[in-house]
Formats: sequence, C-alpha cells, structure tokens
Amino acid sequence: MISFLTDLVGGWRELRTLQGFSYQVNRNGKRRVVPVEDYGRRGEIDMQWVASGEFSDERMHRKFRNHTLIGVPRRKMQYASV
Repeated sequence: MISFLTDLVGGWRELRTLQGFSYQVNRNGKRRVVPVEDYGRRGEIDMQWVASGEFSDERMHRKFRNHTLIGVPRRKMQYASV
C-alpha cells in the first residue's frame, strides 16, 4: 500500500503488464520494469522496451492488424500451419 502511494506521488504510470512484469513510465519519460508480486512463473523482460520505448511485439501487431482467415478454405489453412 505504501509503495503504491510513493509510485503515485512519483508519477509512475503503468503501460502494460506482461508475463509477470509491470512496464511503467514516469512523467519525465524514464522507464522501469517492476516484477508483479505473487506471480508464478515469470517470462523474460522486454529489454527492447527498456532501451527504445517500443515493445518487441508492436511491429508484428502493426503488420498483421488487418489479417483475417475468413474466406480461406479449410484445406489451405491446414497446409499453412505445417
């Protein structure tokens, strides 16, 4: 509870929570990664976000944003997954 209040006064804002880590940025633009309490198995920290401010999966998200499988025959989907 006290850590929450100090973060609020310090101006830290949570952008994303992923694989047991909270990605936060403050008013000055500084970035930090904080482990989430009581999270079972943590993944790896996205070091690209720490260095550049861009998450590693954002590029793939932009590229395949409008991708859809509607209208693709089931047989073609079967071969594409192999």
